[in-house]
Amino acid sequence: MPAIAFGTQSYQHESLPLSSQRMVNTYLEPGPPAAKTPAAVVAAFGIKSYLTIGTGPIRGAIRVNERVFVVSGNSLYSILSGVVSPALGAIPDFGRVFMASDGSHVVIAVNGGGHVYDGATVAPITDENFPGYQWMTYLDGYFIGGPGDGKFYINHTAFDPTVWNALDFATTESGPDDIVGAITDHREVFLGGRQKFEVWYNSGDAQFPLSRTASGYMEIGLASRFGLTKADNSIFFAASDGTFRRVNGYTPVRISTTALEQTIVKFVNQECVASSWIESGHTMVSFSYTQGTFVYDVSTQLWHERQSYGFDNWSIGFLVRMPNMTLVGDTQSNRIGILSADVFREWDQPMVATAVSPTTPNGPHSSLELEFESGVGGIGEEPPVMLQYSEDGGRLWSNEIWRSLGQQGDFKRKVIYNRLGTPRLQNRVYRYSISHPCRRTLIAAHLNGE
Repeated sequence: MPAIAFGTQSYQHESLPLSSQRMVNTYLEPGPPAAKTPAAVVAAFGIKSYLTIGTGPIRGAIRVNERVFVVSGNSLYSILSGVVSPALGAIPDFGRVFMASDGSHVVIAVNGGGHVYDGATVAPITDENFPGYQWMTYLDGYFIGGPGDGKFYINHTAFDPTVWNALDFATTESGPDDIVGAITDHREVFLGGRQKFEVWYNSGDAQFPLSRTASGYMEIGLASRFGLTKADNSIFFAASDGTFRRVNGYTPVRISTTALEQTIVKFVNQECVASSWIESGHTMVSFSYTQGTFVYDVSTQLWHERQSYGFDNWSIGFLVRMPNMTLVGDTQSNRIGILSADVFREWDQPMVATAVSPTTPNGPHSSLELEFESGVGGIGEEPPVMLQYSEDGGRLWSNEIWRSLGQQGDFKRKVIYNRLGTPRLQNRVYRYSISHPCRRTLIAAHLNGE
């Protein structure tokens, strides 16, 4: 039976018959030389329960040496060696927070307010010269941020975020532009405006220590104040032109696809949160909107989607890399979890894996064999693979056809669907879904058309 490329990436075009491909909680992994298949479809990491913290929801986190500071509900906590501290102090307001640290202080900024944890207590920044931060980053003892206009400010004395001077600010020099957000990389601050980026560095000037890098300029803006992250020794961001970009030097290289851009432009809320992490050697960069979460696999340069059960997006509030694990926080509760390759749920919720094939060849479809790793069910369990097909490129779907991956040890089990008929509109695509918490690696797909 000829093989078909069942899972490639998420590329759902506006014209579905052109491409209706989706990969949700699954992604492509190239096989090694001489492997049975050039690539397999593997499951995204699940989330193993770890601990609960505060009342929730989880609003942000930062790692400082071996401690992780977490804002849960209206309080700040820390985690050290799996032990949660009592509440360290109050962080009022609501919504996602910015967090930065100089090693001695942790500064939390949210919606114009600022709080400082000094190792003993949490206190609001009461200096009347503090401008109120809508975004924040950090460099060389300076907590850099701004209220959302064209100015950016720093604390008056390095390593002291409690003292401010109204004159400690600068403006973008290439022209008037409100600063949306910023990120620090390779000891340079990338200031993302609505229309352009400027790059500044610590020159040590006595009047104002930051100066603009001579060639640090990008003719494109930033779409969301939380829409920047670092991965693979580079910056990734959601750009003001509706694309996703990777910074190569000072060049913003487009990494998004036309289909992805067509999807995002329809979202009413263009605010997104960018994150990055690693799964079994795959460096992942995600952009999460209210209506969906899109993940770029840096190693394959392909996109897939993440989705929490009952939500349109992946409900993760942070990802923090520790020496032997990656911690994640839940935006819907007070739960902290660990990303795990051996867990196929998110905490106590199902994690549904889905893949949609490209358009299949014309002619009779007498059978379809999905060659999964079999025998992965528990004792007495028959994990189902639910197959549907669409005759119009993915607009309408058939009823589900169920086959089993086999009980534990049933390694000879095959997932075969017979008598699938002849496509009527020459636009047939197939979709499989697996919700049972078991390994769901698709090694190959074979379509018999005779």
